[in-house]
Amino acid sequence: MKFATKAETLQSLREAHPELAIPELEYFDLRQWEDDAESIIAKLMARFRQGRVVVRSSSRSEDSHENSNAGAFLSLLDIDPTEEAQLRQAVSSVAASMPGDPRDQVLVQSMVQDIVVSGVIMTRCMEDGSPYLVLNYDDESGRSDLVTGGRGVSKTIHVFRGVQQTDLRSPRVRAMLALARKVEQVFGSTAIDIEFGIDRQERVYLFQARPMASVRDWSPEVDQRIADRIGFIEAFVSRCIKPKPGLHGEQSILGVMPDWNPAEMIGIMPHPLASSLYRELITRAEWRLAREAMGYRTMPAEELMVLVAGRPYIDVRASFNSFLPQGIAPDMASVLVDAWLERLRAHPELHDKVEFKVAVTCLDFGFDAFIAEFYPGLLPPGDLGVYKGLLMGLTRKCLDLSPSGTLATAEAAVAALETRQRSRSKTLTPGHERLSVIKTLAEECRLLGTRPFSILARHAFMAESLLRSAVTRGAMDTERVTLLRRSITTVASDITRDFNRVLAGQSSREDFLSRYGHLRPGSYDILSPCYAARSDIFDSTPSEPPQADQHQFSFTSQERRAVESLLAESGLCDIGADGLLTYVRRAVAGREYGKFVFTRNLSDILEGVACWGEECGFSRENVSFLTFQEILEQLTVGVLKDRKEHFQELINRNRSLFDLGQTLRLPYLIVSPRDVYVAPQHRSSPNFISRKRIVARVARLGAETRQADLAGRIVCIENADPGFDWIFSRSIAGVVTKFGGANSHMAVRCAEYGLPAAIGCGEKLFESLKPSCLAELDAVAGILRPVTDRP
Repeated sequence: MKFATKAETLQSLREAHPELAIPELEYFDLRQWEDDAESIIAKLMARFRQGRVVVRSSSRSEDSHENSNAGAFLSLLDIDPTEEAQLRQAVSSVAASMPGDPRDQVLVQSMVQDIVVSGVIMTRCMEDGSPYLVLNYDDESGRSDLVTGGRGVSKTIHVFRGVQQTDLRSPRVRAMLALARKVEQVFGSTAIDIEFGIDRQERVYLFQARPMASVRDWSPEVDQRIADRIGFIEAFVSRCIKPKPGLHGEQSILGVMPDWNPAEMIGIMPHPLASSLYRELITRAEWRLAREAMGYRTMPAEELMVLVAGRPYIDVRASFNSFLPQGIAPDMASVLVDAWLERLRAHPELHDKVEFKVAVTCLDFGFDAFIAEFYPGLLPPGDLGVYKGLLMGLTRKCLDLSPSGTLATAEAAVAALETRQRSRSKTLTPGHERLSVIKTLAEECRLLGTRPFSILARHAFMAESLLRSAVTRGAMDTERVTLLRRSITTVASDITRDFNRVLAGQSSREDFLSRYGHLRPGSYDILSPCYAARSDIFDSTPSEPPQADQHQFSFTSQERRAVESLLAESGLCDIGADGLLTYVRRAVAGREYGKFVFTRNLSDILEGVACWGEECGFSRENVSFLTFQEILEQLTVGVLKDRKEHFQELINRNRSLFDLGQTLRLPYLIVSPRDVYVAPQHRSSPNFISRKRIVARVARLGAETRQADLAGRIVCIENADPGFDWIFSRSIAGVVTKFGGANSHMAVRCAEYGLPAAIGCGEKLFESLKPSCLAELDAVAGILRPVTDRP
């Protein structure tokens, strides 16, 4: 069967395949409507005597392989067909929304009642045609237009076309897949856009089927490339999660956001240089050595991060092992780690909150209640007492504010690194010697930068845990804790203050850049310019200054008594309430200070690598495809070929693997090797469109806005609604929406235009993009963020 107009396609399907549940329909062209509207209205009222109807456009300029015009024309739901005036007005409005070709049609369909699931299935990924079915559906609102209209939060699942039924846990997902495969059989096509609904009786309805419009941009080899490699990925995951010597826990879980959160730090698809630097400086060894110094168990030489088809994942079992206190018995350790892993399997939504909602990382004031609620009876009372005692010893050690405590020694190491940086020559060493300097910078960064930073970051987590549990136990309220947090002066506060001084003409740009010029939005990304390399960061307006300072908060007498009581109860009374306040301030400020200092070394490494690349004839983009280890190997490994030829071969190979990795769709949490075939998308993760990276000013638009000056801007709108189609005529640089799914009309239109977009980024990320601020949208790495580090 061939595609025709939307209405003709559905009518043909109803007649040829009665097993497909397609709502009753009538359609007519605009010429017929203009010539005899009265007869058409009478026919519609006679046909649809009960229920409600949907009146849709069925234009010949939409739903073709060349151009979908998704959402460009009007659709009206919930029309009463027994009310002649309402029905006539709906038809007239839909007819008027189309271009005016007399062959264009109006489609009237029965509106299915009691919809519990509705959505869209794309039988290929829009961006590149990779062989996945993209299921984008809403199972909460009961509306049939939420997904296509992009008006709320929906679910997205990527299902590999070669998936087995046994890989699908959800009966509803199996039903969606069965519908898609049936429609594919009818049309003999694997590039179809299907709208569907499921009612309370679990009957699946087909609302629309049309060809996808992005086919012309797809590589014909993408199917075979993925089919040939996906088995290797499954095998690699199997090796990663199986039992390992020295690690407690039967089977691991891989996640993009637990613990060191690579999805946020380097993106979901970082370039090889960025991921290799992250590994070199943090996840290879420094993460575990820092925790051992604080009193956690001595770990085997396992790395925290693994790369699955170029995507960084945290080995959650290794992470959980590193949260066990020194001296814990092996049997007890295994029981705890397996229980934590099982809780995460049962509650994957906690993958970015494992330190507070899954694992136990210190003895806070809510320990007993947490164990009783989530792990009752896990340990016998005697063993539980032993475990609590070990955590008490660990936490008391960490709360030591003396010069020999881990907090103070980490602060001192970072201060020593900053002293070295100030005395360092700014002259770039040329040629081969530059690589020796880069290697020294990396070693210095590990020992005096990322390792102490890891300690400070862990202290900040402990401080947060203690504050949260103090609120839970009633010693403080949320508003007071918020005031405490505001009172802490950090480097971020300094940046805001000094930045505003520059904008107000009270300080020079040179002074600002001498201190903050090394900062860049993507700390590990050579393609992300540092502040010193861009003047546009000053093309802004001052932001609000900090609302409090560190001298404006102290415990009330009631809070002090309550906190002292909790400390005594937990065996942590040595520090006292005021000491705890000092600890919280130092830990939070220390974490920000540590990152600020070590990233100067990191920036110098990136700039040194860029200069080395330029000497070799390579751009930053080319160099980004080399790993840090491949670059430094020049110092110790001689190759029997021209240097440029050698590195060009590495760049070409790594780029090819990177391109292949982009076409794969993997879940944010991998629990089983079979999960590589079915990838649910986390609801707070944007749907990235295109394979482009842009940095541009933000323009925020409301429903009534008709702003003309949008050229070169990233347009931010609340909903991925077709009502904003007018923005595509304004030479915009990209699109960001708070709500909307992978198959919403706005996502389809952006894919058609090849326009970089982040659809459905969620409230927190959306609100971070202030009007007129500079933002980075990297659809390849999966990154959306403000360019400056200012609050």
